[in-house]
Amino acid sequence: MSSTARILPVVLSISCVLGLFSSSMAAPPDIRYLNPAGGQVGQKVDVTIDKNLGTLPVSVWTSAPGLMVMIPKKPAKGKEKQITIQIDASAKPGLYWLRFHNAEGASGIRPFLVGTLPEQSETEPNNDLAHAQKCPQPAVTINGVLSKSGDVDTYSVALKKGQTLVVSQTANEQLGSPMDGVLQILNHRGTVLSLIDDTLWFDPRIVFTAPEEGTYYIRTFAFPADPNSTIRFAGSGSYIYRLTFSTGPFVDHSLPLAYHKSASKPVRLEGWNLPDHLRSHQPNKDETNSTALISNPQLANWLKIPMSTTPTLLESNESQQEKGQPLSIPTSITGKISKPEEIDVYHFTAKKGEKLTFKVDSHTMGYPLDAHLKLFDAKGKLLKEVDDPVRNHFDARFDYSIPADGEYRLQVTDRYQHGGFRHVYLLSIHPTEANFELQTPEEQYTLTTGEKPLEIEVTINRLSPRFNDDIEISLAGLPKGATCKTIVSKVKEKTGKSVKLKLEAKPDVVFQGPIEIKGISLKDKTKVRTASAVIKGISPKRNTARPKPDLKLPYLWLTLKKK
Repeated sequence: MSSTARILPVVLSISCVLGLFSSSMAAPPDIRYLNPAGGQVGQKVDVTIDKNLGTLPVSVWTSAPGLMVMIPKKPAKGKEKQITIQIDASAKPGLYWLRFHNAEGASGIRPFLVGTLPEQSETEPNNDLAHAQKCPQPAVTINGVLSKSGDVDTYSVALKKGQTLVVSQTANEQLGSPMDGVLQILNHRGTVLSLIDDTLWFDPRIVFTAPEEGTYYIRTFAFPADPNSTIRFAGSGSYIYRLTFSTGPFVDHSLPLAYHKSASKPVRLEGWNLPDHLRSHQPNKDETNSTALISNPQLANWLKIPMSTTPTLLESNESQQEKGQPLSIPTSITGKISKPEEIDVYHFTAKKGEKLTFKVDSHTMGYPLDAHLKLFDAKGKLLKEVDDPVRNHFDARFDYSIPADGEYRLQVTDRYQHGGFRHVYLLSIHPTEANFELQTPEEQYTLTTGEKPLEIEVTINRLSPRFNDDIEISLAGLPKGATCKTIVSKVKEKTGKSVKLKLEAKPDVVFQGPIEIKGISLKDKTKVRTASAVIKGISPKRNTARPKPDLKLPYLWLTLKKK
């Protein structure tokens, strides 16, 4: 990965004078969330911020091009916290990150979603069927907030018999909203016809086919994503959500679930209300070559799929036969446990002493499969069985040393023998490879020039099997007049697990901008990793029944200011 790729993105900033803050306040921006937290491609969106912009002038950094953030010089009374975001017509749908900054420092980064559908804001009161907010057809995204404890938002949609409606809520998963949302479909009598809690982690999606023509109601409410002792519906200003309604095309997953750079064929799309011409799609790789975007103006949503290091295959009917579908190692193959109790079988040849890593990705990609893997030898002897490698982490993974030359058989199924349309998985079998990760305790740092140097601690996580190479740790993105010496992490010394980068700057240097900390294996220069940090303020807590990994991003930030 290029050392500069992540520090180039984009500064679109717009500084200004609000007139509300005197220079004597000298405070950095403190932004908790944006409302609405997204907009449509090509449109201008008025956004309210929480909490404040800090001392002026204020600029905004974005993680990708396509957004222009404008802060009014003289806001009208009552609109002091309102900004405007212009979404370029060429902007790619997806998740953008924004960071507000001034001479005193920077806010934490905050999410902003760009979609393809027309958008509306929730209109109160809409707590019951009599005051339900009407949703236009065929598709719309509504930006709402469950603003207080006990709040319920209700919407209405007119459907014809047999028409399929998809309602998908985005809140906790991508916006970091602290809510565990619930969706219900009701008929005109108020009878609950369908209810769903979690689809994509805590965010619900409901798919409903109308049994008869009429008006149907969609009701949403929430509980805290981090459970507490209360049992009533929860709400607050930070319970923001985006609710997409569509009776048009909506994609759930692609086949295969990953894309390879050499692939020339489009992927197949599966979802709801998809016409034939949208069932095949050519993904667009991003600039980092780590993901590919699936988007079309006719689709109500978009998907990002990972790039695979090996060509991607699809499960065939052979996986349902006793011998199973043949595979060549290394491989990545997409399969589906399409019905309860289904078992997919694969077989491959391996040599004695080969160390292989078997991995299934499904739950981490937003799908419900609780993967269960079994490895057998040619005689049917069970060699290895794995469910959850770590408690409450549902994607199976294990490393294994092949005991003898020969044929081996691998079974994939759901731990609880569930199956269905969304029980898709990406199975990877690769030679076991040592690896490492870098992490910093903070996502942003401030150095007052002329004072003592700034130390940035970098933790080196040498993953199993242990990564034993020495690693050169460096910092990129500094302005002229600022320096930071490179440090080598040596596995058998104190630097093996962590190092401290020491940053110094001349007294007259001021700076605001992204920085990048990277590690390069001194033995294998192709092994390059970028440090990430847990994003504070929007990451779910971990002490829940279904812990979600902390959100870690590589967007580190540095402020250099005078004493």
